[in-house]
Amino acid sequence: MSDQVKQNSRFNLQGWRLLLVIVILFTNPAGAFSQSKEMNYPLKKEVKWFTDARFGMFIHWTPLGAIDQEIGWTWGNQVPKEKYMQMCKEWNPARFDANVWVRIAKNAGMKYIVFVPKHHDGFSLWDTKATDFNIMNTPYGKDICKQLSAACEKNGIIFCTYYSIADLHENDWPHMYGVDDTNIPKVKGGMDTYFEFVKKQCAELVQKYHTKNFWFDGFWHSEWYDSPRYRKELSDYLKSMDANLIMSRLQMPFKPEGGMWDDGWDFEKNVGDYHSREDHGGKEWENLYYKGPWEFCSSVAYPNYSYNSKLNYKTGKEMIQTMVKIAGRNGNYLLDMAPSPDGTIEEPQKKLFAEIGSWTKIYGESVYGTEGGPYLPIKGDFVSTRKNNKIFLHLLSGQTSIALPAFENKIVSAKLFGTSTKITFKKENNKFIFFVPVNYNNENDVIIELTIKGATADMALIKTLVD
Repeated sequence: MSDQVKQNSRFNLQGWRLLLVIVILFTNPAGAFSQSKEMNYPLKKEVKWFTDARFGMFIHWTPLGAIDQEIGWTWGNQVPKEKYMQMCKEWNPARFDANVWVRIAKNAGMKYIVFVPKHHDGFSLWDTKATDFNIMNTPYGKDICKQLSAACEKNGIIFCTYYSIADLHENDWPHMYGVDDTNIPKVKGGMDTYFEFVKKQCAELVQKYHTKNFWFDGFWHSEWYDSPRYRKELSDYLKSMDANLIMSRLQMPFKPEGGMWDDGWDFEKNVGDYHSREDHGGKEWENLYYKGPWEFCSSVAYPNYSYNSKLNYKTGKEMIQTMVKIAGRNGNYLLDMAPSPDGTIEEPQKKLFAEIGSWTKIYGESVYGTEGGPYLPIKGDFVSTRKNNKIFLHLLSGQTSIALPAFENKIVSAKLFGTSTKITFKKENNKFIFFVPVNYNNENDVIIELTIKGATADMALIKTLVD
């Protein structure tokens, strides 16, 4: 081939490339923005109550708070096994009042409670017939789960339970083994025998206390993790008792490249109805968006989930914004309350939950019953939620305006959420630019409510990459 022919070929190739770019730009309604055609996954009917709720309370409770130690993990480490067990057996939380706990959750705007009736230590806070290591064989001698389940039903809160597959007491392990340990003793009597114990306890929580959701943990033992049949069999067994029961964390992914161990999830292949991710103390979760149902768990005093006398509390603003950011990522926020060993809730925690409740009473409808999108999040600054014909734009860093890719649906109205104050906006260069009214201030979340023509659920996810 001659040099001239080669040169002409390069020009022709470059010309076709340029033409292709032009076609893409003019056929993409977002123009210079990047817009995907991806949608959130369709929901199974039994999961809808969960995604509608968007906000729930986690509760870890233990006598170990009296000596400033964390639940489960201190067994055989900071606290000798025998002393740990003795503290459980001598526990008498005489000031526990289930109705007080549930009212705190309800007034905060939470729609469900995930109670921890058995952590890794194996101490069971209900009248279980599977083991004597339970709350009935203590000076207190009353069924905690029964009281909480009844209080939830009375107050319109959905009762859910955490359950640890790992059980130090039942398996007679000398100390707590971590997720990364590779030399964990075999389960006592073999996994088949122990599995019957797990099934019996879980069946009690379904049949006697009507739990609607299992938040599983302690899943890392190789005899469990490497045997998918146990996960599938347990899921099928529990759903045979209640077809509307949902569950998560029967299996967690291995650490993906560049992410945390619980960042990845395959909604089609993994056993379970939704994904659950833990707070790891950073903001790396703000890089995530899950198109299927998921939940982010944290605590009012992370990294502590159970009580001690030196809890370092988060601010109300931090927790309110986390709830909004998670909802805008199509997820639920599970926020932990840490009761004192005697059953009371410290005043700082009460005030924090009340502060959150003051916000949800006014702005909660921009979170409850929504799904994430149509705009994908901008880390730290912006998320959107949507339901019916409403899109809620959440401005989280004090912006006075925001530019977003234009969409095809007609905007019928734009206003500050919860008010009659109209929002000024314009469309130019395939962008919508929204302006916050002068002198309006909301340090938690400026919410612009858009009413559009058409159903927001039919809109594809839109990447919010600005020029």
